[in-house]
Amino acid sequence: MLRLQIPSLLCLLFLSGCGSSGSTPAASGDPEADRRAELRVGSDGKKSDSRTLYERLGGDAGIAAIVDDMTDRVIADPRVNFERKNIKTNWVGSQYKSWDPTPDNVQRFKMHMIQFLALAAGGPAQYSGRDMASVHKGMRITNNEFDAMVGDIKASMDRLKIAAPEKRDLLAIVETTRKQIVEKQ
Repeated sequence: MLRLQIPSLLCLLFLSGCGSSGSTPAASGDPEADRRAELRVGSDGKKSDSRTLYERLGGDAGIAAIVDDMTDRVIADPRVNFERKNIKTNWVGSQYKSWDPTPDNVQRFKMHMIQFLALAAGGPAQYSGRDMASVHKGMRITNNEFDAMVGDIKASMDRLKIAAPEKRDLLAIVETTRKQIVEKQ
């Protein structure tokens, strides 16, 4: 069952242009997300591939490889604070309940991440997770933490030797979620 908010889904699918053909590079539909992704990866100036980003990444197997690599990387990265340790939720000092990276929790995260990226990249997947805003509500994620995770995703794609256009397009998709995830500047 697709539980992603309709506006978010429309933004990701219809405005992403991931499956578009022609000479214009694929775009996320969010100029700021595209600009940030291009700054991280650069532009190769080549003609856009007419296949969807999902196909260009190697389908489920390619996306799963990226998610497997990046999951270990972001959980270990103290700049991301993936477990949300020591996050105060109010001025009294109440703490956000930390996420426990048990094998079941890690597997659930990977499944939802693969589903989300596959769907957003133009694949046939269905997303069974909650919408981005409600999943991340109260986590008090900062722009710096979000940037660190994006950097870790890029490092995983670099390690897997993903081509620059695919890196740029996938990072642009990730960037479209910034406004729904970041709560604290």
